[in-house]
Amino acid sequence: MTSLRSRVAIITGGTSGIGRAAAVLMAKDGAQVVVSGRSSERGAEVVAQIEQIGGQALFVAADLCRAADADRLIARCVERFGTIDILVNCGGVNAKEGLDGPTEEDWDLIFAANVKGTWLCCRAALPFLIKSHGAIVNLGSNSGMVGVAGSPSYAASKAAVINLTKSLALAYADQGVRINAVCPGPVETPMIYASWERGVGEAEGRRLAQAMCPVGRLASPIEVAGAIRFLASSEASFITGSTLSVDGGKSSGIMRPDRYA
Repeated sequence: MTSLRSRVAIITGGTSGIGRAAAVLMAKDGAQVVVSGRSSERGAEVVAQIEQIGGQALFVAADLCRAADADRLIARCVERFGTIDILVNCGGVNAKEGLDGPTEEDWDLIFAANVKGTWLCCRAALPFLIKSHGAIVNLGSNSGMVGVAGSPSYAASKAAVINLTKSLALAYADQGVRINAVCPGPVETPMIYASWERGVGEAEGRRLAQAMCPVGRLASPIEVAGAIRFLASSEASFITGSTLSVDGGKSSGIMRPDRYA
């Protein structure tokens, strides 16, 4: 396995779930890590965890729906570590949608956090990634690859992230920047727990998630983080514009009817 030693990585949404797992995994592999999120308390916890294993980390509090915050995140990283080699866009939100679909406010929030925030960070980081011949990994979702009756706004936002990834990959391939997306299915994260609590409750939410996943379980955040780490590394040097599904086979098609019981 190729080491990330001396590489500088920014992980947005890095204070919990998949983003936190990716930050710690990359730090273990030798990367200098900048973690971004809205909670300074959780950010300090991640930095402390990384420092305990001998890594170097910096937390930058930011609302990445705002261009000024995205620009400040990139500037802080360059100020501290001198460059950027890897950008991982894990920041995002989901929201409960009623029978009539999302409210206008929910729609705007989901697209701002999931799509605009990803684009703003890519835009701010790309001049530095061109110099370092770096890599971007965006967090898509298997919901962005198929229709989802209960979450049209989230599914549409993740489909937008996937096509943004492909479009940027084409635009910057000849400048040495690789841009890919990881598309998870159900993962043991605070986001999915919150969606269960807003909806059918944890027990029923877990039962449904497992029933709809071909492998019959949820992923751990580290399983998704491993895919992110691979796409960010030189092991994936000829991969760009791709979507890597980490969803237990969920986006592959329709299972036998009895499997949904």
